[in-house]
Amino acid sequence: MPERSEPGVWAVVVARVANGAKSRLSTALDAEQRRELTLAMLSDVLAVTTHVPDILAGSLAVVDDPEAGELAKRAGAVLVADRTPGDMNAAVRLGLQKVHDFGAGSAIVLPGDIPLLTKDDLATLLAAAQGASRVVVIGASRDGLGTNALLLRPVDVIAPAFGPPSVDRHVHDGRVAGALTRVRYDLGLAFDVDTPSDLAALSDLTVGPCTAAFLSRSGSHRTLTFT
Repeated sequence: MPERSEPGVWAVVVARVANGAKSRLSTALDAEQRRELTLAMLSDVLAVTTHVPDILAGSLAVVDDPEAGELAKRAGAVLVADRTPGDMNAAVRLGLQKVHDFGAGSAIVLPGDIPLLTKDDLATLLAAAQGASRVVVIGASRDGLGTNALLLRPVDVIAPAFGPPSVDRHVHDGRVAGALTRVRYDLGLAFDVDTPSDLAALSDLTVGPCTAAFLSRSGSHRTLTFT
């Protein structure tokens, strides 16, 4: 196993699977398909975060569904049950507290619906931190408003404030906290899947293998590429 260059960095992955998740996809996918897609994307995110020991010391998943929990454990992530389904920021706070208890010096918060996530995305976020002791690095969503990744050093440097326009809130809070604050707009993780147009756009993109397999089964797309 390679020596970790950032031994105190943990991923905190938050996924919403239960209670009709991804309801905005209802015109393109039925309820069971939406659930399958959500689990597939979570699988692909965890496949990245649990296989980069040179970047991450560990990966923790906060999930609201037993099947998602079993998936997280099989992937090698620490499982935390979501105590407040529907409250993203409460779930993130719970995950951050847990990794702090494990001795994490930094955390990268990620949603479970970013199927284009790569190891390079994580490395880019860490490079933007420039080794500073107080850091907030935001990986923006495609529209530049939402936060699809949030690197915090220390893990409590600011409170999570997800929900558009969270980029502006996280930037503001990072600066107020005296942290080195950066935004990256050019990462694969910028692509999340919330709407039928997002789903359709996946046909021309390189997604993780579980998401690609779902798309193949569902017949939603013309072409697929695998990582």
